[in-house]
Amino acid sequence: MDVAEQELLFELVKNPPTGSKIKAAKEFGVDLTLNLRSLRLSPAERVQEMESALKFSEQLREGVQRISE
Repeated sequence: MDVAEQELLFELVKNPPTGSKIKAAKEFGVDLTLNLRSLRLSPAERVQEMESALKFSEQLREGVQRISE
């Protein structure tokens, strides 16, 4: 995604059209800027981030299980 596309998407997220799903998501409280950040990443970088999040969630689960014992 080039800089012009990023700027266009950012503007769309900042000022979504009335009645759009983007506006509904924003009004619901969804942080759409996180999606923009993800779109700047390459597919490989997205996979790395997901693997990191999965590892973190597994570590949290293990910690909760140890506390429960």
